[in-house]
Amino acid sequence: MPETPTQHASARLLAIVSVDPSRRVICQEPGCGHGVYAAIHVVQDKENLLVLGSTCFAKRYGGASALGMPAYSAGSGGGSHLTEEERMALVTNTAELIAQFKARHEAVMAAANAKLLALRQRMQQQAQATKALFSRAPTRPAIQPPADHPWPWQHPNNTSVAVVRGPDSQCWVRVMHRSGTQMLAPWPAFDGWDETFPPSIGQPDQQLQAYAVPNIVAALQWLRQRGYEAPQVSRWPEVRKLLPDPV
Repeated sequence: MPETPTQHASARLLAIVSVDPSRRVICQEPGCGHGVYAAIHVVQDKENLLVLGSTCFAKRYGGASALGMPAYSAGSGGGSHLTEEERMALVTNTAELIAQFKARHEAVMAAANAKLLALRQRMQQQAQATKALFSRAPTRPAIQPPADHPWPWQHPNNTSVAVVRGPDSQCWVRVMHRSGTQMLAPWPAFDGWDETFPPSIGQPDQQLQAYAVPNIVAALQWLRQRGYEAPQVSRWPEVRKLLPDPV
């Protein structure tokens, strides 16, 4: 009965090599005995080291790639062509040849790992240098999202507002428009609000429901002359506490 791949779970492909066609080696698969020269497979199968031709290898283990890549592919065991000295070692002392392949493989892998480590260290140093460079550069202050407020047109950065209370509890709120223009909005809104200020103080914007005020100082002075209190400046949640509820 032919052996199945599961019966060779402990088998390990160590190397694949080749020799000159005129210097073939004998395939060690029981019952074969053919001379092979291309894709010679060296396998550790339990306590045995086997030298097999590619056809016998595939039959024995269930396919050409059944055991994966050669273990010492980086140490001349990945398809390299053997010198005459190496060929003789393959025939007379396979274990010694495999030991050489293993040593070469480990040296190559160690060098590759060292290069990779050095590359990672350089990348880390470059990242740290870049971070340090940007940390020294002036940065813009983080833009804080405005608190909830009734003016969708309010400037996203300048979110402070000022409330000016009148003698009859009518209030005006100073709000900066996103364009940078100072606005005075009535609180609560009332009929005729757009006729409060003279044109020299500001122009009413019906869409925004507020006055556009080119000179906020003059506008506040105008209100003070008519009995309004000094403005109280804060963020909207705090200013809201000072305002009467809309009717």
